[in-house]
Formats: sequence, structure tokens, C-alpha cells
Amino acid sequence: MFGLSAGAIDLDKAAAASPCRGAGKGAISGAITPIKGPANMFEDLISDPAAISAFATRENARSEAALMDAAFEADVAEAERILGSEASLGGLIRRGAWIYTFRTTGAHPRGVWLRRPDDGVVEAETGWDVVFDLDAYCAETGEDWHWRGAPTCPDNPERVLICLSQGGSDQRIAREYDCGVGAFVEGGFTLGPERGHVTWLDADTVLWSSALEGDATDSSWPGAVRRLRRGQALAEAEEIFRAAPGDLLASGYYVPDGQGGRLTCVTRVIAIGEQEVTLLRADGPFKLPAPTDTSVTHSATHYAYVVKGQGGPVGALMLGEVGAGGARVVMQAEARQSIESVDVLDDWLVWMLRDNMVPRLFALALGEADATPVEIPFPVAADSAFLGGHSTGDDSDETLQLNLQGFLTPPRVYTFDLEDGPDGITWNLIWAEPEEFDATGLTVQLLEATSDDGTQVPYHLVLPADAPPDLPVLLYGYGGFNVSLAPYYPAMRGALWLSKGYGFAQAYIRGGGELGPAWHKAAKRENRPRAFEDFAAVASDMVARGVTTPARVACNGGSNGGLLTGVMLTRYPERFGAVWTSVGVHDMLGFHSFPAGRGWIDEYGDPDDPEMAKTLRGYSPLHNVAPAAEGAYPPVFVETSDFDDRVDPSHSRRFAARLREAGQDALYVEHKGGHGGSSSVHDRAKNAALGYSFLRRALGL
Repeated sequence: MFGLSAGAIDLDKAAAASPCRGAGKGAISGAITPIKGPANMFEDLISDPAAISAFATRENARSEAALMDAAFEADVAEAERILGSEASLGGLIRRGAWIYTFRTTGAHPRGVWLRRPDDGVVEAETGWDVVFDLDAYCAETGEDWHWRGAPTCPDNPERVLICLSQGGSDQRIAREYDCGVGAFVEGGFTLGPERGHVTWLDADTVLWSSALEGDATDSSWPGAVRRLRRGQALAEAEEIFRAAPGDLLASGYYVPDGQGGRLTCVTRVIAIGEQEVTLLRADGPFKLPAPTDTSVTHSATHYAYVVKGQGGPVGALMLGEVGAGGARVVMQAEARQSIESVDVLDDWLVWMLRDNMVPRLFALALGEADATPVEIPFPVAADSAFLGGHSTGDDSDETLQLNLQGFLTPPRVYTFDLEDGPDGITWNLIWAEPEEFDATGLTVQLLEATSDDGTQVPYHLVLPADAPPDLPVLLYGYGGFNVSLAPYYPAMRGALWLSKGYGFAQAYIRGGGELGPAWHKAAKRENRPRAFEDFAAVASDMVARGVTTPARVACNGGSNGGLLTGVMLTRYPERFGAVWTSVGVHDMLGFHSFPAGRGWIDEYGDPDDPEMAKTLRGYSPLHNVAPAAEGAYPPVFVETSDFDDRVDPSHSRRFAARLREAGQDALYVEHKGGHGGSSSVHDRAKNAALGYSFLRRALGL
């Protein structure tokens, strides 16, 4: 089955040289008035509520005055149309006899959880019953709740644990809910708020990964897994596993045991990308014999992992039988290939191979000792493929879901199973998202740029036919934590940017996982600057190809991508006409002083180590801001969220304040919400429109 692992808790994720001085760019906000404040102003923007409120209020007003024009209002309306469309659906999942979806609409701007009978027909606008109205619950409680899913009881799919976060933060509550009645269960399971996680074990038992005081790790994630029974006080819940000191988190879940029962399992995450899995069997705990430097997926009988450095040839997919010796190589990824989305079913191992950014699907029969991988052709050609389970809460159902899409192709969702083997697959198209923007004349190219050390860096370029040589292009990247970017259908970006005749590029730089484990490791810790060099090389490559000019290249990224774009501003200002940086990690000497940041030391390095601190300081955006008198930066838009407890908003506040103090052309906006922003359709539409308004002003469009 598609088992729950540490990935159920979204860690999100969270580069080097002295600053480079660039030529001045066109200002978007008139004369720059440097901020003058007390010596401790930057510390005040971490923890002084009055200073934070005054700064956010002043800077929001200044930015909104500069960006809210008639074109902005039109963009808000267009974004609201897309985000609130009655013709669009969210993700689809089967629970019992029903298909469920959570989506936002004009009438339900925060979202509504819906279901319809699983009769093989899915339509967007008809046949849905309301299960849970988030807008109504927010109004009833007076709280800003964000939807975070609903684990389903495997013994009774009408019972779920509705999970909500406060203001979009990582603090969550979980409350038992009866979908048939449409109400919370009186006296039912209730947990939180905390950064923990909960899932069912049976109708009267849940596995609670606790992050309460005494259980939380140093990174504030859950450090103890407890078995909580119905009617039991939280303090009485039996502890079944505890993370070791210094670990990132511990997470509990189950897999079917193959005999009609369920096997409790725990994942101990030592650091991001480093973990071990233990099966709590009746004869005692059994630790899967997989290396700790990778992620392992498993059933009660088999386990699989991709070699990152230990346990086999790097990049290979390994398969082992629980309790039956070592693992064998199933597939060896070649250069510029990456094995992803690995899952162990009852009778099959399935996975995706990204072959130089082209997705391919494979399966292998588990019951045949000499079985070899079989490639499964897609029902239609696609730039990207995302594989997952179609059902939840039913231990016996192994229907899979395949989502196919591309930069110009809306998602198509198919279901299939392997009951009759790879050659007997029947593809069922259950949903096709509508087109949200006019893609006529747009083309997609896969290109490569040469980085400073000669490495070839792939990127996709979306541009209109007959594009002018100074085409405005928005370049996006992430480059960290082994996260793999892929082509996707950008409904809002397509409507607000591509449909206006502008270009978009997505870079697959080192630090990500797009080309395999070595691609990620090449930009970890002291090698992080390679990610920045790759991204800057892509910007220059588009210029060298005659696609655009430096003054018409803008870049955008969030979280770790916010760090990336912050470095572009302070290290490569001459290569960009605008920088849009979102919820970024800008203080590389102090990121570990915030609880969540302690989990990023494995990726970035330890600022308390003197040698590592020199490297971090060399590219830390906050510490490399240059005075405008020494060279003006391109216009920059710094945005964050006031309730972000993953990347603390003070990173962005202090970066923006430092830029303004230096006389640089910086706008700052502090949105409502957590790391992922607001849950409201209107707020999300406004926030996106502000960003695109900034791009138009900064690039002179």
C-alpha cells in the first residue's frame, strides 16, 4: 500500500562570494528614502511586536501605493476567477464508496470539503455533497483555519480526523468527524494545537506523533510516537517510540500485515534525507536493513530504496525482502536520470524514472525471484507525471492514480491497477482540468546552460512565437533539500504572465534531485554556491541565445528559493532586471536560532562552526547588502507571511530593512498566513497580483 512515512509531515525545505556591484536599474517607486532607525532595529524585527507591527504597516502601505493600479485590479479579478472556479477541482481521493475533493470557490473562498458517489463519473459542478464547510467553521469559531487534510479510519471510512492549522502555521489541531452526519464526534479524538501528526490505527486507536512540551525535538517537530485509545487522556497515551537526542522527528504509521491486521511502524528522521524505519512486530522491533542516508518505502514483506551513497551503487533502486537478507539492484539510474515515487504494493513494486527530465513509469512483480522491470507506457504524452494512491482507509485497495500535465497542458487524472499485470492495464480518465489561459503560439523548450565549473544545467523555457529579442522572462528555481521541480500547469501564472506575451523559465539547478542523488549532494553545505552559479548561468544563457536581455530577466523563488533569489540580488545584480523573493531564508548565520531552522544544518552547514560560518557569511543575503552609492541593485520585492513558523518572517523583515537602509530600491509586503500564505481566495489573488504588478513596473512593461 501507499504507506504513510515521515513525508506526511511537510518539512518544506527550508548559496558564495563577496557581493558583486551591478549597474543601476530603473526604479519602480521613485526616489529611495533610506530607513534610519536605532542600532537594535534589526533585532527588534525578530521579537518586538510594536516594532514589527509598525514596520509591516508602514511598508505594506508603501508597497500597495506603488503597485495597486488598474492593471493590478484586473489581475486580482482574473486570479479570483481561477482560484474560485466552479469548473475546477482539487485533488481526488476515494474513501469507501465516495470520491472526495477539497476546493475553493467564489462562494467558499477558504474552501469546502465535498464528496460524491464513486460511480465512475466525476463532474466539477454537479453531484457533490458538502461534508465540511471551512468558511462556516471559521465564522463559527472566529479563527483563521487552514485545511490540512483528513486521515480516514480504515475500519470505518465515514470517520476521519479533520486537521486544521491556525493561521496557516505548522501548529495543527485534529478532531474526529463523522462524514455521514456532517458533524464533529462528541467526545471523539481531539488533539492539538501542536506541530505533531496523527493517523488512525483502528476504529478506537490512533497513532499520535507528539510535539508537545517534553516530546518535541530541538527543531520543534514530534519526537515521541504514542498509542492513544478512545476515551484515554493524552497524558495516559502509551509511548511506543522516542527519537534520539538531536533527531529531527519521529512519525508513526501502519501498513497491512498481510494477515488481515495492521503492522505499526515508526520512522526516525535523523536529519532531512537521513532516516531509519522500524517495524514494531509482535516478536519485537525490526529495523529495516536500509542505509540511513536515504528514504525507504515498504510493505510488511518488502522494502525498497534509492541509493544516495550507501547500500549499493549510487542512484540504483534496491529491493529487499523483510528478514531475508540484503537488497538487490532492480534498476541502475544512468547519468542525468533520477528514480522517484517508489512504492511497494502487495504484489508489485512501482516507480517513476526521470530520464533527462522526461518521466517514465515502471513496475516489477514481487512474487518472481528473477523478475525484471517492465515499462508502462502512458495513456497520453506528458511533460510531467505524478504517481500516487487513489484510495485511503481501505487496506485492500491498490488502485493507483496518475496525474499527467505540462506547462501548456492542464492536468489529466487517470486511475489504473496492476491486477492483470502491466500489459493488462485499463486507463480510466476520471478528471481533466479545464484550460485557464490561452496557450496559442506558446512553445516549450528543454535547454542547457553551462555553469562556472562546466556543468550542464537543464532548464525549460516557455516563450511565445515571434518573441522580441528583449522578451521579459520570469526565471524560477529552488535548488535544495533534494527537492525535484518538474513541469506543471501554471494556471495563474499562465493567465497573469504567459498570456500577456511574456516568457517563463524553470531551472533544474544542483541542490535539487532532478538528476539523481549526486545532483543534490553537489550543492550541499560548503558547495551551496554551485546552486547559485547554476541559476545565474541559466539567466545568462537566455541572454546569450538572444531570447532576452539582462534588464528583462526577473527571478522568483520561495523558502530555500527565497535564499536563492536573495543571493541573485546581492551577488549577481547585473544579470537581472527584477528580483521577487518570497518567504526566504536570508540570515544564513542565524537561521539555526529558530526552532525549525535547526533541521536545516545538514543541508546548509552549521553556523556555529567557524569555517562553515565563513562560507555562509560569504553568500548570506542579509550580510551582503551593498550601499546604493556603491552600485544600485535591480528593484526587489520581498514578501513574507506574518504567521510563518517554518521560515521565520524576521528573515524577510530584516533583509528588506537592510536594503532600505542601504538606499536600495526595495518593496516589502507582509501577508496574512503561514509559510504557504493565506487560505482565502481573495487574499491569494491579491498577493499574486502584487507580485506581477511589481514585475511589470520593475521591467518597464
